[in-house]
Amino acid sequence: SVSSALTVPSNTAMAGTNLIHLTYDGNFQLETEATVVTCRVINSRSGTSTDNPHCDGAGKDPNNVPMELELDATTMHPQGGGQPTDIGTIVPLSTNYDAEGASPLYSATIDKVTIDRATGIVTHAGSVTLKTDNIARSEQNFFPPNSKVYVSVNQQNRRLLSECHTAGHVVDAAMAKCEKLLPPTKGYHFMDGPYVEYRGSIDVKEREQFLEKLKVAYQELIEQDIP
Repeated sequence: SVSSALTVPSNTAMAGTNLIHLTYDGNFQLETEATVVTCRVINSRSGTSTDNPHCDGAGKDPNNVPMELELDATTMHPQGGGQPTDIGTIVPLSTNYDAEGASPLYSATIDKVTIDRATGIVTHAGSVTLKTDNIARSEQNFFPPNSKVYVSVNQQNRRLLSECHTAGHVVDAAMAKCEKLLPPTKGYHFMDGPYVEYRGSIDVKEREQFLEKLKVAYQELIEQDIP
């Protein structure tokens, strides 16, 4: 894709994004204030949309502009570790509001959050929605550097993904309860078909009986309602 950075970061290299959800107090925090590092507006793209599906609408709707945001901190969980991306919204604070001060002139809907493992920098990808007729797309400096924003995670989506991820760990505990300590090798916590993989095998003749035993152990763990 070809992008144009309508906002330009400082010359100082950006430190890794502060991932609030990794802190003890921020584990269940869904909202935070943050500072904009840079905003890149996507002007055009080429090739397939596999890696950047949020860019599909580039140029089709003048009031929905594909973009990428980097912030100094976020409550949004980047896709990785077998868990899907958080989704949510980012809105400007205090400035860039309409004449009544009731709603922002623009806001960002985030549908993909990724992290560069080498730098620790998180990218929030999605689209900026403009308030009709109030902003000229070509003139607006969306989310200028050092401006303050408010990050909000979609609570319903986060809870669903968190419960799915936790279910994978319950499977691990149920395996241990059944005295099958096979090393886990992969966890896939996406809603299209979550699973946990283990290294090793169970004899074909024992599998059906073991599966029933595992189901019982899993249900017992759920009924314990361990906090």
